[in-house]
Amino acid sequence: MAKTVVIVENDLGFAFWLGHTLDGAGYNALPAVSVAAANSLVAELGIVVDLVVINADVADSASFISNLRAVRPACRVIALMDDPDDPPPFFPYVDLVEYRPACIDGRVQSDWLDTVRLVLSPGAFGFGISSTPL
Repeated sequence: MAKTVVIVENDLGFAFWLGHTLDGAGYNALPAVSVAAANSLVAELGIVVDLVVINADVADSASFISNLRAVRPACRVIALMDDPDDPPPFFPYVDLVEYRPACIDGRVQSDWLDTVRLVLSPGAFGFGISSTPL
């Protein structure tokens, strides 16, 4: 069964590129421009979310992650940030912080697929919940 990835990102170009990349690799990728849109997707489609890739600057992102983890503890989370010089966000139970690439090419596509596979692999990050929030 394909894993479901919800991408919460207000940069539509990146969200659709990542969604297309993940769809091509066999994942069910669903982009949303806001937490409200992501909540609607999850509720309307009745989906089980395996991974959330979420922009750390999107409003209500921390509460979205907390609420999702409450109902789906095994869900993995990648926080997306723009600037590697910024400190990582303090989100509850973020499995990984990833930075938006400056340009998109075949190497970046391959790196993102490797990252998603790693985060979703069995036993990664202590059963999907990091021991200390970032």
